[in-house]
Amino acid sequence: MKLSLPIIAIVLLVVAACGSALAQTEGFYKGKTLLIVVASGPGAGNDIKTRIFARHAPKYLPGNPNIVVENMPGAGGLRARNHIYNIVKPDGLTIAQIVRGTELQEAIGDPGVRYKSDRFNWLGNLTTGEAVCAVRVDRGGVNLQEAVKRSASDPLRNAESGGTSIGAVAALLIKEFSGINLNVVAGYGGGSAIDLAIERGEADMRCGLIWSSAKARHADWFKQTGSKKPFASVIVQIADKRLPELSDVPTLVELAPDPVWRAVAETITFTYENAYPMLAPPGMDEAVVKILRKGFWDTVNDPQYKADSKKAGFVDDEPLPGEKVQTVVKRILEVPNEAKARLRKLLGLT
Repeated sequence: MKLSLPIIAIVLLVVAACGSALAQTEGFYKGKTLLIVVASGPGAGNDIKTRIFARHAPKYLPGNPNIVVENMPGAGGLRARNHIYNIVKPDGLTIAQIVRGTELQEAIGDPGVRYKSDRFNWLGNLTTGEAVCAVRVDRGGVNLQEAVKRSASDPLRNAESGGTSIGAVAALLIKEFSGINLNVVAGYGGGSAIDLAIERGEADMRCGLIWSSAKARHADWFKQTGSKKPFASVIVQIADKRLPELSDVPTLVELAPDPVWRAVAETITFTYENAYPMLAPPGMDEAVVKILRKGFWDTVNDPQYKADSKKAGFVDDEPLPGEKVQTVVKRILEVPNEAKARLRKLLGLT
């Protein structure tokens, strides 16, 4: 069959267009700078991991871009999430490493939320992490039972970046489940600022501390990491089952007093599967999203990246690809309505 000249011309134009698009994606970042916004202050576990990522990612992105990391702490990640969703151009030149809790804050109707979680382009998750609630030994003792007794007459100050952050939710759930007397003190600029406040005695405890990060940055705090004079103790762990080194510490789910609270605790625990997620703004070109997702996955599987992560103390990484993270987001958004209602009441949002 012979093709007419008009049809041949159309075919050639399509081929040329495809070739041009391919050429653009192959060298998309050439001569450009990629900005990674980190939703916490400098020195936090997710900040350290992101900076390790930024050192190795350029070779896995077409055009080998320069990568700059910028911190944007505030309100448990809300400030950065709202910024990425509403202000950043969807041109592939700005992405973010957002602390966990994005979907949960939307699901419970936090009034500060100005985004739709499932519209973000989720690129991957740097680590799937279990978390812990830790308290100064001199203030809360060595276990949950002792912390409950000691706090009866003197409330413990639980430091958080935001009043509805995932850590704040975990702390208030422990209060609901165990009767521990604590107050959430919000406004700290991320994990490192919270930890410094605890070390200075301005705060007594912290919930939602990623255990792998704690082992990397605070080996001198805990007996489980070899400290001969423990500064802090783990009183609750947020994990689907007890970790071997924390076998005597109850999980949040174990403490739940009824099935609805158990559903809440399971949702909080599941949120930590998406512990250190990376995302891009909505409305991006699909080809660029694919580039960033592939670049992410190639980077986190790079032998030198893994070696540098282990050198920094992150020995338990379990990264997730962007497609998997997208399904995690959907599952968290579908938390049962009764569980949402209890969370809203717990946080004073009703």
